[in-house]
Amino acid sequence: MRSEHEKTDKGTEWAARRGGRPDFIQASVCAALTLIVWAGPSAAASEPTGSATTFSVSVDLLDDWGSGACGEGVVTNNGSVSSLWDVSVDLPGYVTSYWNSEISYWTHSDDDGGAMSHSWRVVGDEWNRTLEPDASTTFGFCLDRTQEPEAPPAHDPGMPMEDHPHSDMAGDFIDLATFGLTYGSDHTDHTGLVGGRTAITTEALLAYNNLRAFAGLAPATLDEVGAWAFANNLTNNTQAWGTDQMGVGLWYAMQGAKVGWMADDSFDPQVVADIERTARLGVLEDVMAMVVAYGHEGFAEYLTENGHAETFNNTLKMEPHYGGWMHDRAHGWLSIENVAIAHDVNHLTVLSHDQMQPFMNDTWDWPQWPALEVSQARVLEYFQSMVVLGDPLGNHLDDLSGPPFENSDIPLPAGC
Repeated sequence: MRSEHEKTDKGTEWAARRGGRPDFIQASVCAALTLIVWAGPSAAASEPTGSATTFSVSVDLLDDWGSGACGEGVVTNNGSVSSLWDVSVDLPGYVTSYWNSEISYWTHSDDDGGAMSHSWRVVGDEWNRTLEPDASTTFGFCLDRTQEPEAPPAHDPGMPMEDHPHSDMAGDFIDLATFGLTYGSDHTDHTGLVGGRTAITTEALLAYNNLRAFAGLAPATLDEVGAWAFANNLTNNTQAWGTDQMGVGLWYAMQGAKVGWMADDSFDPQVVADIERTARLGVLEDVMAMVVAYGHEGFAEYLTENGHAETFNNTLKMEPHYGGWMHDRAHGWLSIENVAIAHDVNHLTVLSHDQMQPFMNDTWDWPQWPALEVSQARVLEYFQSMVVLGDPLGNHLDDLSGPPFENSDIPLPAGC
């Protein structure tokens, strides 16, 4: 959903009038601010090491009725490279609706509890998030001055996972939020985990390495998977920062485990949606029947005989948008068949709101159009490359029959 609360009648009316009457703003009361902000490392798009990306944003309150207001912001890329914009602005109220962007609440690190405006993080939509040097884009919002914002769900990377509302029930796995959590699209935090969707945890690495074992490959660590992703232009940046390499590694391990088990001659993107939905409905027997029908020969038996079926099923439930990593860390820029980039194809495992269709964009039921132009064979090979850590544009896992390789001692990050 676009906002956490229903739009006010005033805000809805203003948005409608703004779209149909551009001259309306000329008669409005304007309160303008100009802020110079910075883009963190995760917000830069293929930025050369050492180059600076600086954005400026001017925010105008164009219609102010006391208890609330509506306005617009203009973001400009003042840097020298094409970049993903990510800005922080102070707004005098609680944002109730927004458009041409994603807006989420940020608490001030120096908040002393006194009267102050509220800081909000703003990132672009799919269509306007990348800005060329000197280019600008516009976003809109409405706010309510009578409503106090609530802090987002706990996402302190140092917080013990037992206090995390969506940590693994057995406490055996680490939540992706431990490596960082951002708010940039629906399903990024725990409030968006609906319809059986679950948080991404290191249980996905277990499922991933189970699949690697079936393929006769030794277990891989999060750092190894992450290093592969960075080396193959499957990330926002060319350089890892902080725990980014481990987080990206977990994210791509999850993606590989979700899709890489499918056989070449039976792959169909719709099956990905069907099996994820079935897993989220809690019907393990039906999930395994689909693995028999669409997976590599012997894979279903391998999972069952070695006690790996539940881990595989749990990984299918995980929401790729969780934690913001899909857009803010794992936004791959690799060109695929000259019609899409890796990020578009990564949307295979993102489903429509009713979870009936693959290749969707958040919960607004918008298809990821460029990905639909990529051949099905290339889509599967791309996901299989995550399993073997090979060329994302190469061919992998043909006629896999599953050698007798058991990986009971799979390495997990410290603390698992």
